[in-house]
Amino acid sequence: MTVLYTPGQLRSAISIAPETYRHWKKALAPLRRGRGHSPCFSSGDLVAVSVIRALAVDMGIRVGALAAISEMLFELCNLSPWAALERAKLVVDVAGARLQLRPELAEIVSDLPLITIPLGPVVARLREQLLAASESSEQTSLLFPPIPVNATASANGGLL
Repeated sequence: MTVLYTPGQLRSAISIAPETYRHWKKALAPLRRGRGHSPCFSSGDLVAVSVIRALAVDMGIRVGALAAISEMLFELCNLSPWAALERAKLVVDVAGARLQLRPELAEIVSDLPLITIPLGPVVARLREQLLAASESSEQTSLLFPPIPVNATASANGGLL
């Protein structure tokens, strides 16, 4: 059974605003499959959007420039389980619109400018966010304190 996440859960796990998600949805085709509030994103999709966030927010690359690699990125992130992705790094050639998923310790030799993103911290951050979100949805305590029921009321079936 595959766990699917809603657009709201995706935004929460990735820590992006609804406006940012709407903009990214217009620019990136893989995000357009989400309609309304229904669960439609896989765990691999969460990793892919985390990579998009790292490139766009942390490195200042325009999301429109990432559109050419978005399909390939989502496909790569969905091919491997999180355990494998944790021990890998993503090599991004934005100008050439190419991606490579390499073992974490593999050396990369190239004369082109490349961006290397270790996926271990990305997966760890996602796992932490998802666990924090699931803990907060537990039943909250009552807003009023419990009061003792006297013996007379309990003898009358709870009536005073």
